Amino acid sequence: MSRNIFIFSLLFICIDLVSAETLTEVEVTSPVFSNSINETKYPVHIKQNEEISSNKSLGDNLKGLSGMTNADYGAAIGQPSIRGLTGNRTKILSNNIAVNDLSSLSADHINNVDLNNISHIEVIRGPSSIFTHGGTSGGIVNIISDIISGKKYEKDILKYDYSSVNNGYANNFLFKRNLFNTNIFFSINNKHLDNYGIPKGSKFEEGLDKGTLANSDHKNQNINLGISFPREWGYIGLSFENNDGVYGIPFHAEEEEEHHEEEEEHRIFTKAETETYTIKGKYNNSSYFNSVEYSFRGSNSFLKEHEEDGSASLDSNSKSVSFKFNLDDESYEKRLLLQYDRTKSPMKTAYIPTSISYDRSIAYFARTKNKPYEIDFAGRYESNSRDSSNQRYGDTSISFGTSIAQNLTESLFYNIGYSHVSRTPSISELFANGTHGPTQRYERGNNQLSREVSRNIELGLQYNLDEIDVGLNLYHNDMNNFIYLADQSTTTSGKTDANWSQKSGVIQGYELSVSKTYNIGDGDLLVMLSRDDISGIFDDNTYIPRITPAKNVLSLKYENQKNDTYHLDFIYTESQGDMSSIETKTNSHVDLDIGYSKKIVFDSHKDLIINIYGNNILNNTVRNHSSFVKNEVPMPGANFGIDVSLGYTF
Repeated sequence: MSRNIFIFSLLFICIDLVSAETLTEVEVTSPVFSNSINETKYPVHIKQNEEISSNKSLGDNLKGLSGMTNADYGAAIGQPSIRGLTGNRTKILSNNIAVNDLSSLSADHINNVDLNNISHIEVIRGPSSIFTHGGTSGGIVNIISDIISGKKYEKDILKYDYSSVNNGYANNFLFKRNLFNTNIFFSINNKHLDNYGIPKGSKFEEGLDKGTLANSDHKNQNINLGISFPREWGYIGLSFENNDGVYGIPFHAEEEEEHHEEEEEHRIFTKAETETYTIKGKYNNSSYFNSVEYSFRGSNSFLKEHEEDGSASLDSNSKSVSFKFNLDDESYEKRLLLQYDRTKSPMKTAYIPTSISYDRSIAYFARTKNKPYEIDFAGRYESNSRDSSNQRYGDTSISFGTSIAQNLTESLFYNIGYSHVSRTPSISELFANGTHGPTQRYERGNNQLSREVSRNIELGLQYNLDEIDVGLNLYHNDMNNFIYLADQSTTTSGKTDANWSQKSGVIQGYELSVSKTYNIGDGDLLVMLSRDDISGIFDDNTYIPRITPAKNVLSLKYENQKNDTYHLDFIYTESQGDMSSIETKTNSHVDLDIGYSKKIVFDSHKDLIINIYGNNILNNTVRNHSSFVKNEVPMPGANFGIDVSLGYTF
């Protein structure tokens, strides 16, 4: 308690000097909102394109945001965690449509998303996340690009990017052009990252060549093609995306030492491929609605886990259909959503049996308009089924949430919200029964699991005085029948037994931030400071596993009129000693990132962007407490790189 009081005091003492997440109005393509989102009003984070690195995992890109951490499995795999909740509780969307890959089944499965050529990433909590997708007790991460666009491309772009990192390379080619009132989008990118370096003293370093972590390499190729027809009545478009990669499982680095790097059959690695087809559009001339938005997405995901004693294949064939009806009137912004998802998973010698899932839902969202206050409401009814060869699990549930936001004074704003979110167990939580090589566990599901229910109440305050912004979010989340993977003291076939179990408990915490911008010379310096702290305790006074420790972030960003940008991010993560019996303590660590970018404009048609960056430049040992393999796999040590982007407008 005294530590928290000290930290709070420090933050408020520094109020004249510092700032936190940018509290600006950002135009976004939201799953719900038709207008711009004001970050001062709602629990929404925006990560802009220039802040996103395609050489990092999705979780690693978002780790600096308040309340967010990276649940990594090495450098290639990083699941975003929102307020201690990851997996099925944090839904990944691509252009407002769920990404139905295999990443939600296990912590060692990569997110099959392309972070090249995107506009921004949204992180949304509250009632709107309930409307978008079921089970979102954490929230949603929405990756936005204009591969299918309802607006005519304003610029024709030919772009080539190159970067070098981890003794590897990454390159990206993008072509965007409007021909005959038709948008054409094509991109192809390749990435080849070698085994990454680890700091001195980290586990697995001894005996490894040049202080690198064996089996941590990553190769990937993305091909994206989109065509869309923007018209006065709306738009329609279709896209094809292919994501093909190979990545090592560094949890098994010690085994890899005995074999030559190129002898893939002797190491544990995973091949992953996803093909996605999307049809998406909007019709504005309806007699009954303001507009109708529709989408169809078919996705085929394939994972082949190569192990020392053979291989296992996991397949996922999913189809998603949605219709969103916009029903705005003078008083309310209203949305009605119909969704249908079908996922068939034919597994071969895998720890999860062949299964099929059906998710059917209807959701409603409403927000007041033209009032001195804003009231949001979202409700969702779901019918879910999970079937395997000899087992069946069916469930129906209702989720809902509401919030109110209002300016109390010109300087003080508040919002308070409540959400009740139900989540049906996944097929791995229900039906798993076998050896999972990459995790070195014998996992057992439980078809008697109950529906998981989250009851969250949140209070947000924003205070602005003399261009200084202070933000505070408090939340209390009652987790009924919380589902988690619990290691046992026994083994099967030489692997640690791990059973899917559940208990009820509470996750609660706060996010505090302060911000200020200074005019220095011909530019602006944004100074940012934030802190978030989470605790998770079961009703029997034991700790919920893999709850992230307190995090403190100091960011400096300077931009001038000569198109120079400098930034420094100092992240101090405290130790985590509040742990369950299946975990070990995580020590505190400092992660320091720096960067410089320069934009050179040759003329109205050509420009060159150079980015020079350094990650973990202090070469400290960094272990994420939410990671299943934090004891064995540290994050990369000091890393420096450069990427160059040449853009050409026809």
